Amino acid sequence: MAKLVYRVVSACGALGYGFPRESIQKAMAGGIDAVISDAGSMDAGPFYLGTGSEYFERDAVKNDFRNMVEVGKQIDGPVILGSCGMAGGNRNLDWMLDVAKEVFDELGVHDAKVAVIRSELEPSIVLDELRTGALLPTGAGPALDANALRESTIVGQMGIHPILSALESGAKYVFAGRSCDVALFAADMIRRGIEPGLAYHVGHVLECGALACDPGSPSDCLVAEIYDDGSAIFVAPDENRRCTPYSIAAHSLYEEGHPQLQFYPEGVLEMARTEFFARDERTSGIRNSRFFRTKKPWPLSIKLEGARRVGARKVSLIYFDPKDLHAVPEDILVYGRNGVQQTPVAPTQRELGIIIETRARTAEAANKLASVLTHYLIHYGYPGPKATAGNIAYPLSPNLISFTRADGSYGAVVPSGTRDPVFIQNYPSIRRAVVELAQREFPEALARAEYAFIEADAERPVALLRTVDRDAGKLATRHRAEIERITSITRPRSGSLLDLDASDAYEWTLYHLLQNEDVIRNVLFPIEYYIATGREWRPAGQGCPAYFDVGEAAGAQNLDDRTLSLIEDVAPAGVQHGTQRLLDIARVIRSKDAGINRLTFDVLFASQEAYDAALRANIFCPRNIAGILGVEQAGVVGAFFVDSCNAIKVTLDRPIISASLDERDVFGAQQQAALEQLSIPMYADERLMASAL
Repeated sequence: MAKLVYRVVSACGALGYGFPRESIQKAMAGGIDAVISDAGSMDAGPFYLGTGSEYFERDAVKNDFRNMVEVGKQIDGPVILGSCGMAGGNRNLDWMLDVAKEVFDELGVHDAKVAVIRSELEPSIVLDELRTGALLPTGAGPALDANALRESTIVGQMGIHPILSALESGAKYVFAGRSCDVALFAADMIRRGIEPGLAYHVGHVLECGALACDPGSPSDCLVAEIYDDGSAIFVAPDENRRCTPYSIAAHSLYEEGHPQLQFYPEGVLEMARTEFFARDERTSGIRNSRFFRTKKPWPLSIKLEGARRVGARKVSLIYFDPKDLHAVPEDILVYGRNGVQQTPVAPTQRELGIIIETRARTAEAANKLASVLTHYLIHYGYPGPKATAGNIAYPLSPNLISFTRADGSYGAVVPSGTRDPVFIQNYPSIRRAVVELAQREFPEALARAEYAFIEADAERPVALLRTVDRDAGKLATRHRAEIERITSITRPRSGSLLDLDASDAYEWTLYHLLQNEDVIRNVLFPIEYYIATGREWRPAGQGCPAYFDVGEAAGAQNLDDRTLSLIEDVAPAGVQHGTQRLLDIARVIRSKDAGINRLTFDVLFASQEAYDAALRANIFCPRNIAGILGVEQAGVVGAFFVDSCNAIKVTLDRPIISASLDERDVFGAQQQAALEQLSIPMYADERLMASAL
């Protein structure tokens, strides 16, 4: 019988999402070797790196970390956070350290060794790499520009070595800057001798908390158990959640551009031969994943991310008469027409705009309630969702606009939208549930502010105007002209919000691989050590990561993300006997950013028969899917078959870099509408048709 050798809990999908204290306490029952959580991402846009600010409410982050420390005090193993403060820059990291000191003080943490790993890189170093042509693109854009880089905040995304080095030094608490999500989990496993293929794959399943469960949620815990036979089992502390071979295999696709290849600083995780298996009705596992190191850019390649300020931004939301919609210029974003995607909504579709607006006596109270309601709405889990990567599309980063009303009260507004028919059908009950959840978890926020959910569609259209400029005078003039484009056509209705000063606009300036091993080994990711007692952190030395090779030599292994598992363009054979709606034969139809420059679509079928039928119909080959999604075939990175979970994955070069000035969906979580409209031709083998006669 296999022996348990390691047990780790992932607290949640990102620190601040919130998770039940009961879940992490239940996880303790089987013993825990480490408590880990991703604390951020670049998904929410460049604003958070450029400004050093946090995406989540401070109270939410503090509460999550407090629950982790309560458990961490009871175990011998480490407590690890990565991408601290959302973007992982120095200011983000320092913000998280301030929260940690407060928690340590309240919980009586004393004489604990702390490691702080920084990930910022001076622009001058990156400019040297630019001059020598040594920065390697990771797909389409952003275009490199020396002046933009000089103005940028730049971070490197660390892999396992800095974290592992901190753990080897005896650190109990690790606070890392910008980090590869998976590395947070893989580092301690590899330190303990667990095979890299298993360690990295386990890390990928864990990095979003309980999102890999059925039902899934990033606002709950997930446990992984590693056994000495090279297998891992996943267990949800919440008994209402199950881990199935399907849910684990499906999550292995999530936010990745390829279904069997994932690229990390140290090499490539390959899952073409991974086995997904069930242990019982609530627990499932994996085995046989492999990790390869190969020629350049591996090993030792670090992805760099850079962000800079573009200018100040003004925003207006104009409610207007639907009879005037036809006259509003096509380039203007209008919820009910083209708020979620640039392509106008089809006659058979409905586009629903959801505008959350709050009012309070203080800006803090208005902002907090709007933020709480927004975060619950985007990831609220409801029965039978098709799009599981996020319920709504945000056009702005940050998504919240704070303002002062004419009567002196304070307001906050968050515009968003969706075309997902399943979500729209369930929206009334979801809205009620979100308010109930906020009442239970943040009653003071509801007590201190008023709120409204304002719905927009073709019968109640709302135009969103956005203007950005570095010059205040030009900004005011340009935005006033944008408003007049609408008001010359139609009269703004009551509730319209004009000429709001939104947060400054930022852009991504860098998304490239650094391959200079001297910079990687000797400059990036310095480690600071402290002995912490409450708020007092006494310096205890410095260090740097120790690097070593990870995984197997690749040899002739196919690690090409353009060819492995690619769906071939083969004309359908047999006799067509009708069609079936994709919505009826798929369990999941989702889209999501795979980095800032790629968009990926996952279609997970309800049965192997439906999956086989879709492949047989040849709908999803790169040539056909380009036409369906309205892109050039050259923009299709690949269309791939995934036998392990009866899925098809399609990856595109993103039409625009995430969070660009004309963005409609920062997270890319609501771009699947064209797939939801598909009908799949059903073909049967001619011999089978003849025998049936």
